[in-house]
Amino acid sequence: MHTSLIYLGRRGAGGIISLELARHLSPHIQTSITTSSFAEQKELWRAAQYPLLEVDTYQGVASAFNSLLFRRKIHHLAQKIALQNPDILLFPMFHPWNFFLQKHLSHIPSVVYVHDPQPHPDLTGWIYSKLEQQSIKQAQQCIVMSENLIPALVSRGVPKDKIDVVPLGPLNFKTPAKDKPRTSPRLLFIGRIMPYKGLEILLQSYRHIRKKHTCSLHIVGEGNLSPYKKNLDLLEDVKIINQWIPDTEIGRYFQQCDLLVLPYTSASQSGIIPIAATFGLPVIATRTGGLPEQIDHGLNGWLVPPNDVDALSAAIEEAITHPEEAQLRGKRLQKKYQTQFSWEKNALLLIKSLEKAHQAGGHA
Repeated sequence: MHTSLIYLGRRGAGGIISLELARHLSPHIQTSITTSSFAEQKELWRAAQYPLLEVDTYQGVASAFNSLLFRRKIHHLAQKIALQNPDILLFPMFHPWNFFLQKHLSHIPSVVYVHDPQPHPDLTGWIYSKLEQQSIKQAQQCIVMSENLIPALVSRGVPKDKIDVVPLGPLNFKTPAKDKPRTSPRLLFIGRIMPYKGLEILLQSYRHIRKKHTCSLHIVGEGNLSPYKKNLDLLEDVKIINQWIPDTEIGRYFQQCDLLVLPYTSASQSGIIPIAATFGLPVIATRTGGLPEQIDHGLNGWLVPPNDVDALSAAIEEAITHPEEAQLRGKRLQKKYQTQFSWEKNALLLIKSLEKAHQAGGHA
């Protein structure tokens, strides 16, 4: 079975996820790759030992709409993929071109990852949502990353027998950067800053913690911080890196901190937890979406109810006042991702899904 893995994103963890899938699929099945020439990880793709097809996608909103209105570039790409004669198309991340490629290549069955079966508030626009829904409808099999997400995808019209679960594996962003000496615990909040990430809850908890303990908070990621300015102005020892963080820089923020805090008010799963796992960094997260499948409360991390300042404060206080226990939970999380969620196991699950789609065949 020849699989064509198509990842057209430009930046973000999707590139690393797609690379790991390609690396662990290729020992079992023939795998070819299609990527954007603007991808942040393009040098890694070029260094890999797979047949590689690069395409100039787009680099901004105007060129994105232009590529969708005048789809000559997408049509040409579909022709090039067809010449590779794949048996199946695999889309690890949603991209606005996915549906049009699936439509052009409708005789070839496709498998799509659905990272957010219930889109996050304010994260996706109307066009984005419509195109993703069409891509899901066109696919023979859909993949979610936790059992908890199956009902949301069923509610979007996907039969349950066409949904498979393939967990997210460990994401390695380790760098040779040296750690800085610590004089007090450092808390880390990292990722795109959106309302559902619960930063307001964390800031309230941090204010309570600071009344009793010396610690610092690092807020890292792009997004609008203006709604939080009033609280931020009242807090001490808060370091803010309010910008997009390239892959080469991500690792050092995990290396410099002692505890990852994810106070999400809603979630599908977290791509941040698998990064923390590679560092053995302890994690406090909320009990929402698929996060309880990633974190086992009391064993390899802490889970608290969303929107609960007191519960979050108590978990942070426990972690920073019992550093040996926190470190132990971080090591257990690392082991969980090395074993239960290993890419080797994930690839075998994915191959089963690809085989189902191949047997179903493409659309006439």
